[in-house]
Amino acid sequence: MKKYLLALAILVGFNGVISAQFKLPSIPSNPLSSDKSEPSGDVNASQEALMSKVADAIGDTLAAQALIAEAQGKAELAATLNNTSSKLKGGDPSNDDIKGAVLLTKDTAAEQKEVFSAGEAMSGGSKALYGKALLPYVKAVAKTAKLKDPISNFMKDAQSTLKTTRNPMKLTKLKKTLDTGFFVGKNVPKLIVSLATSAKDLMSFAKKNDLDTSGADDIEL
Repeated sequence: MKKYLLALAILVGFNGVISAQFKLPSIPSNPLSSDKSEPSGDVNASQEALMSKVADAIGDTLAAQALIAEAQGKAELAATLNNTSSKLKGGDPSNDDIKGAVLLTKDTAAEQKEVFSAGEAMSGGSKALYGKALLPYVKAVAKTAKLKDPISNFMKDAQSTLKTTRNPMKLTKLKKTLDTGFFVGKNVPKLIVSLATSAKDLMSFAKKNDLDTSGADDIEL
């Protein structure tokens, strides 16, 4: 009996050694199905939150630009600006609505800035409209400037997510999903600078024409 148990122990030990020596290597998981290929839902939520803030701020800016367009006698442009503002403030703007609004705001700011810089005397009617537009415009520009940090944070999150996405198909889909966020990240920081310059020029233009700027003077741009 003892000989039997001894033989059994030797056999078990020998099998263990063989198993250890010839153990098959573990097969790595398919890199295309790796957990790292799954993009975090956080970046999508981050983009949605950012788009909501962008729509709100740009919507206010467009409405203020519409008042200035009226003061400059450009009724058709004012209507376009108001309609675009209403789309953004309506609660569910499309990605194309947001992109178009950013570009419209940019082009309008450049056009209106030329008038501010020219410094021509305001007529009686335009002076009243400029007075009506001044405070909303400066407030909207300051509100848009506050998008700087949310945009920066989104861009960091989005780029990090792209770097950790290994599946080529999912990477392509993710880039398409985040397209509007990247558009905003590329264009709105430049727009913020342009609007700040435009607002300062408007303030100078208003003071030159003896408009009351007391409410707008305290707003940090």
